[in-house]
Amino acid sequence: MKAADCRSVTLSYTRAITAALNSLELEIPSVAKEILSGIDENQRVPMGLQEQLWLALAEAHPDPLLGVKLGTAMHSSQMGLVGYLLMTQKTLGAAIDQLLIYHPLVGEGGRFELRRGAHHADLCYLPNYLRCAQLRVETVLSACLSQTCSMTGAPFHAQALLLAYPAPSLAIQQRYQQLLNTPVQFNAPVSAIRFRPQDLDIPLVAADHQVMARLKPEADALLRALTNKSLQLQVAHLLQQEPQLTREQVASQLCISPRHLGRKLQEENASFRAIQDEVRSHYARQWLRRGDKNNAEIAAALGYCDESAFGKAFRRWTGLSPKAYKRAETSD
Repeated sequence: MKAADCRSVTLSYTRAITAALNSLELEIPSVAKEILSGIDENQRVPMGLQEQLWLALAEAHPDPLLGVKLGTAMHSSQMGLVGYLLMTQKTLGAAIDQLLIYHPLVGEGGRFELRRGAHHADLCYLPNYLRCAQLRVETVLSACLSQTCSMTGAPFHAQALLLAYPAPSLAIQQRYQQLLNTPVQFNAPVSAIRFRPQDLDIPLVAADHQVMARLKPEADALLRALTNKSLQLQVAHLLQQEPQLTREQVASQLCISPRHLGRKLQEENASFRAIQDEVRSHYARQWLRRGDKNNAEIAAALGYCDESAFGKAFRRWTGLSPKAYKRAETSD
């Protein structure tokens, strides 16, 4: 699956992470230095290298609050074109609308959604990768929260930060809230920043329509170039985000019919079944090795009707039953 993954992050985002480490007086792992030294100024950082960076950070600094500290140490100006585009919008709601469109220019490690309720609006962040997911999510959301406060001016406060992870000790929870100056709720259905509906109308202190109008065409051109990928990769990316999706659901998200999807994939010498098997096999083997889920949970997460159907598919992929595969992997 890694060979088909062409997602990336902008070099300015990777540099913002290392700049945040510097400001926190934390050591920059040698892996991060190597990544930065090997990337041309005009290139983006492939997600495989970015993942190495996150793993090195997690190993070098095993602090449960590392993501929060990194995110709050970042600045909008370090986000390059997208950062300036958001800063120059008229209101917070307009900035969030632009974030929903242009966030892939910063990084393709996850996606944003705005979910509105009767009494709140949640800016949700859904990661595309499992490794170091909590660290990555907390860095992104803490950065967004910090930059929202900066763009709107004091004394703005979000309603809450929601985290889709188990609650740590009470002492750690208190440190989260002290660092963020925002109520933090754990075990949430999705990780998000929760705003009041009226917060979206708050004006931004650096609003500038003329500058925004000059930046937008450049952002549009970059986004078109970034998203001009093969249909095969688009299907793989959707399935990596939600492995249980069916052919019909994927086709619906791509705004084409299932039959047209099949024909277009055939033109690329690919098939939906092969892509689906590759993604499901990857996650199944990863979950079995890590012991994150039992067979029933894996079957449900991958879209199988029961454990038996999952077991048959797994034998087709690997020649082993899930139990035998897990035993072989954990005995090494």
